[in-house]
Amino acid sequence: MDSSFDNLVKLDKSCIKPAVDVLVKAFWNYPLFLHYFPNEQQRANIAPYFLSFSVFSGVSYGEVYATSPNLEGVAVWMPSKNYPLSFWRFLRSIPLSVSIGFGRHRGARLQAAGSFIDSVHKRLVPYNHWYLEVLGVEPLFQKQGFSSRLLRPMLARIDEEGLPCYLETLDEQDVSIYEHFGFKVIEKADIPRTGLTNWAMLREARKL
Repeated sequence: MDSSFDNLVKLDKSCIKPAVDVLVKAFWNYPLFLHYFPNEQQRANIAPYFLSFSVFSGVSYGEVYATSPNLEGVAVWMPSKNYPLSFWRFLRSIPLSVSIGFGRHRGARLQAAGSFIDSVHKRLVPYNHWYLEVLGVEPLFQKQGFSSRLLRPMLARIDEEGLPCYLETLDEQDVSIYEHFGFKVIEKADIPRTGLTNWAMLREARKL
């Protein structure tokens, strides 16, 4: 395993709330939130619940890493065998309070876009792979190499396993960043009735 894993912190359930707090800051101006929740108070209400789904499920059925105990950045990785979560795994990993809060703050508005994104994922990579579900760096620490710290060790391990890695982004600025790490756009598609664009990206399995 890449020795730079030693510089990462693998998060457990005790770290979920601070990890979500970091991701909320990182994704504050993400196109998905801006489209459905342009009002800042509404965004502040929904974002923690939405991002909690990824972190809770990642801790239980994937792997979640931070750049250090200070949590400058956080990444959630899921093996394809565990994504999407089955109904029972969802119930076991996601607290009821998160699901209720998501519904109370009109989270259902995000579901059509989410279903479209998931359907693209399923169609394009119906084989064994790793999924980079979420990666975010707190704005104060952006452009200081923290994304690289999160990506390189895990990608090196994925290479050792001989597996591809998939991600998607709705922010065009992210595309060139991920291309730097070997990802390629395999489909660019407009999400119906939203004005949003989904970039599906794949890093093919490496032969070592």
